[in-house]
Amino acid sequence: MVKKTEFYRLLKPSEVFRIESVIKNSDLRMSFKTAVFTGMRYKELKLFSEHPEWFHFNRKIIIIPRNYTKTKDERKVNLTPQFSELLYYFLHGGHRLKYSVYQSWSANLRRWAALARVENPEDLSAGSTRKAWESWLIESGWSLSRILASQGHDMNTSMKHYYNNDVTPEERINMKEMTQGWG
Repeated sequence: MVKKTEFYRLLKPSEVFRIESVIKNSDLRMSFKTAVFTGMRYKELKLFSEHPEWFHFNRKIIIIPRNYTKTKDERKVNLTPQFSELLYYFLHGGHRLKYSVYQSWSANLRRWAALARVENPEDLSAGSTRKAWESWLIESGWSLSRILASQGHDMNTSMKHYYNNDVTPEERINMKEMTQGWG
């Protein structure tokens, strides 16, 4: 059973792969992957889709200017080398990330999860991808201070919503593989 926190359900890496496999539109598939592998808030994802210049391939980060973040501080979203390269070729290939309104994106995520036969798709929302990424980073043993800085969280928020999830040793290994090279 996958643990559901007070706000969002944690996606396992295997579920992310299954969901990705049922998204037929390549731009939407990349939008889903960007939501997962950045852990950005949905509003930030929409803004990033309008400002791809925030992506710094050589530094493997997305810099969200202070006027566009919830905390009103500039934030550097760390990326894995693998995802940074994938995002670079997607954006430089003339593609654009696509995000609808929050409710529609959440509905799409639930629909894709149902098609992928993910357990309890009704518990998913646009915030589930953010929950997944931060949880994976914590479970993989990355520096908590770096995670908090990249995700724009304080310690209390992170510990309340993203820490101490019920994951198996196999899932933890998969999470470490997915976050390899981050930060």
